[in-house]
Amino acid sequence: MNKLTLTSILMILILVFAASPSSATTYSFGDSNYWVVQASGMNWDSAKVLAEAAGGHLATITSAAENTYVQQNVLGSRSGEYWLGGFQTSDPGGAAPAANWEWVTGEAWSFTDWQPTEPNNYLGRDEMHLGIWSRNDWKWNDEGYLNNITGFVVEQSVMPPVPIPATLWLLSSALTGLVLVKRYAYN
Repeated sequence: MNKLTLTSILMILILVFAASPSSATTYSFGDSNYWVVQASGMNWDSAKVLAEAAGGHLATITSAAENTYVQQNVLGSRSGEYWLGGFQTSDPGGAAPAANWEWVTGEAWSFTDWQPTEPNNYLGRDEMHLGIWSRNDWKWNDEGYLNNITGFVVEQSVMPPVPIPATLWLLSSALTGLVLVKRYAYN
């Protein structure tokens, strides 16, 4: 195989893998697709960035029906604790752990499924991010302790995504690379 062909194949593979979502099982409910990313000990901010880079966001659960679907189908027989897209905007001194929660999408925070003792800022920790935990029968937990985290749940609208600048940059870089390889391979 010549250098040009090998380089072309590598560029195409990079584009395909960079532009496609995870090869994980995808579950559909309503107007969204969901999948789980295994990432032990990952902090919420990093999970949020990765979910958005994959074309979605950390899952936002806004109804009992959606909650039941995620518990039974998306998480099912898994174990561990997974990040969701809920966060607390402020809790001065940890005095109001149930106050000021929001979704990453800006959707109304009107449905909750907290474990009965949650949210609680356990042991005085600043627990400002939302997890869903098998240990609590997939009830919600305010979390700040990364050793419990097994991964995160991504939600993506079924609407076709609008290309993000990074994707456009990657595509233009790959095409430029192919043109340069072609130009210099024949010189």
